[in-house]
Amino acid sequence: MPPCSSTQRMLGAGLLLLLTVSCGKMNDVSIGAGFGINLAGAEFGALESDFSNTNLGENGKNYFFPSNEVFAYYASKGLKLIRLPLSWERLQPQLGSDLDPTYMSRILECLDRASQHDCSVVLDIHNYGRYRYQNGSQVRELIVAAQPSKENEIDGASIVNLWLRLSEEVRHHPAIAAYGLMNEPHDMAGADWHTTSNKVVHALRTAGDENWIWIAGDGWSSAERWEHNNPATPWINDSLNRIAYEAHVYFDSDSSGKYVRSFAQEQQLDPRTKHRGHQRIQPFINWCERHNVVGVIGEFGVPWDDTGWLPVLEQFLSEIRRRNIKACAWSGGQYWGDYNLSMQPRGGYDVPPLTLTAWHNSQADRPTEAQPSGDNPIPR
Repeated sequence: MPPCSSTQRMLGAGLLLLLTVSCGKMNDVSIGAGFGINLAGAEFGALESDFSNTNLGENGKNYFFPSNEVFAYYASKGLKLIRLPLSWERLQPQLGSDLDPTYMSRILECLDRASQHDCSVVLDIHNYGRYRYQNGSQVRELIVAAQPSKENEIDGASIVNLWLRLSEEVRHHPAIAAYGLMNEPHDMAGADWHTTSNKVVHALRTAGDENWIWIAGDGWSSAERWEHNNPATPWINDSLNRIAYEAHVYFDSDSSGKYVRSFAQEQQLDPRTKHRGHQRIQPFINWCERHNVVGVIGEFGVPWDDTGWLPVLEQFLSEIRRRNIKACAWSGGQYWGDYNLSMQPRGGYDVPPLTLTAWHNSQADRPTEAQPSGDNPIPR
């Protein structure tokens, strides 16, 4: 989720068979239609002005790992693909050094909970292409750069080091679905996220890690502006072909996910608002299909307290199913309070966006036709 608030095409059967034979048992959680959920909390507080690698906050007060009850709730709704946002600074308080054993142990506990409920987890470094480093009394936000040349940049080798260390801890855990290398890199200037992400993939494969890797696009991973912010062709060279490119999509006017206006207000300003569920994902999905690569939607969401957005969500979910891709809703987790994109139950009842998402997930294997109008009926 942007700090301002906080596709795939099904691979051909022949290619899937080739991957299965050459790479061992096929982990297909990144392929095909279906929906999951972000379980936020372990990254909370990391956007506070005084947060840094030496001021990490306190577990249970400033940040939270999802409980067993949270895993159980979403698993009971059929949403068993879990994207788990994490803080790089809490996981590795000193760049290039050991992982924090306490934070790491809590990640492993979450993976165990996921296994208990037959869930699969995407570990997501939720850092926007940055690392918050404290030098004396000053907190500096350092951009990860392929070839650092500015004072506010750090070497891309730092994130390679992080992922190699994390891989050693989790690569064989049965709940691991994929690695999300970096959430929503943005405003990277000349830092070249594309070269850096390719280096991370190469290092993981050289180290023998065969798990799927989700590669977020630059520019907040915007699905709508994917082709503007990223290369014209896929930029990752993966010896195992287990790469999914990751985009995010929200349907408010600035795509931030803040939803400061109601649907009625947005519709009054822009009569095309009702079509955004279909239109905003087309540049990303078309790019993936054109290049025959796997894509996923790592975040999407609409307010639970404004039913006007439900037809837009319905249109999006139908199109995602039709185009055979995975998507994870933003967001679950029990510490959201009245946050308008929370998927947690209210007064003992499921919120409407969750009900709609879970229904489409239950129908993921059934065909759906193109729905470009935005005027679809809502399944009950």
